[in-house]
Amino acid sequence: MPKANDLKILLQSRKGIIFDFDGLLVDSEPFHYKAYNAAFEEHGHTINPDEYWIEFTSKGNGAQGEIDRHGLKGLDALEIRKKKFIFYSGFCRSGEIKFFPSARKLIQIAKDAGYKLAIASGSRNDDLRAILDLNGFHNTFHLVLGKESTPLEKPAPDIFLKAARGLRIKPKDLLVLEDAEKGVKASKAAGIPCVVVRNELNQDIEFPEADFICESLDDVIWAISCGKFSKTRKKN
Repeated sequence: MPKANDLKILLQSRKGIIFDFDGLLVDSEPFHYKAYNAAFEEHGHTINPDEYWIEFTSKGNGAQGEIDRHGLKGLDALEIRKKKFIFYSGFCRSGEIKFFPSARKLIQIAKDAGYKLAIASGSRNDDLRAILDLNGFHNTFHLVLGKESTPLEKPAPDIFLKAARGLRIKPKDLLVLEDAEKGVKASKAAGIPCVVVRNELNQDIEFPEADFICESLDDVIWAISCGKFSKTRKKN
């Protein structure tokens, strides 16, 4: 398994892992879609769900991109986003948004292996905290950064650089786990190696800048588990 061993080696040489959140750790993308769609439907426009994943989530073009692509004159992207946040925050506090089972296992294994763990997300801090608390991850992560954490969002590198400073780890000694193009671009601009995790929504995206592409979180679990003893021994 040469490719799997490459991932194991990549992980063994890191001191911390920065996780994207939506779609990677939690099954929240359907709720982001529902929230944005509800905001647009108030103005008589419905978002195509397939287009949403590519344009909103992966590329990061957001509400303004939707307005521009479909010639939705008279709509204000900022107002759409404000309304979307209200809808989405309701989902976050309802307990409907759950962690993927494999994400739960990965977080525990990574923590046990001695990695410092951070979240760097495009979601708002309060929403992140609500989901974490309702899923039993109150103080699991060393650092949680949402969209308000830096002036510029992904694909700018700012949030990953801030995570590196907060963890007190050099960018080259960290690893980012992502599932979207904008996250890969941000991590590479920050000088942090990036592993992309495949899911149902990003199967057709190539991710040429990624250092490694996994078929699932189980690949990352395997790689950490294989290197767990040697990493713990090195720390001691």
